[in-house]
Amino acid sequence: MASLKDSLLDGMSGKLDKYIIYRVGNETFIRKRPKKVSNPKSEKQQMQRAKLPGAQTMYKALEGSLLKEICNLAARYNEKRSGYHWFLGKNMNLFGANNYIDYSRLEFSDGSQQLPFGITTKQTQPNAAELHWTDNSSSITAQSTDRLMVAVIFDNEPYTPVLLEDTNTLRKDGYARVTLPEGEWQTAHLYCFFGRDDLKNFSPGIHFQVKKS
Repeated sequence: MASLKDSLLDGMSGKLDKYIIYRVGNETFIRKRPKKVSNPKSEKQQMQRAKLPGAQTMYKALEGSLLKEICNLAARYNEKRSGYHWFLGKNMNLFGANNYIDYSRLEFSDGSQQLPFGITTKQTQPNAAELHWTDNSSSITAQSTDRLMVAVIFDNEPYTPVLLEDTNTLRKDGYARVTLPEGEWQTAHLYCFFGRDDLKNFSPGIHFQVKKS
């Protein structure tokens, strides 16, 4: 910035080549015009810009489902403003350019309920898997009547988590068979967690994967 006092341009305002002339009170000043910033093109910049829209798209798909209420309860447990803010805080950095999603780290639940010990999975059919765990029922945060819940994302609907219908499985059972619906999908991402029988508190989740081939 430079003063134009006593110059031929004193009293003027506007653009002149690479400069901007402007007035402040009775004085006239000149400064360089800012350089035009190009739209970010690097792979890293594109991935950064894709994070928020990707996470927002997936959260919007929860509308009208129990998963959205589970996110709201997770927000209260973690003292966040809303389920939306909790979901973005947990998951936004897992999205990127070209529909990239780190499915193995997505989270849809949290709370004071505990996961059982030693959860393992074994795929038994192209669309089915068995879960095994050690019953750790011993307290209010690990009750024998806690229900197994399974959310799934199919690769042909990559932004649409769905909650499977009641698995009719409790913590005390130590075993569950999860059967997935038929369809054009090839890979399914499973997010298994436990909820209190009144659906007011949930555990964190654990991720498994089922492939047809």
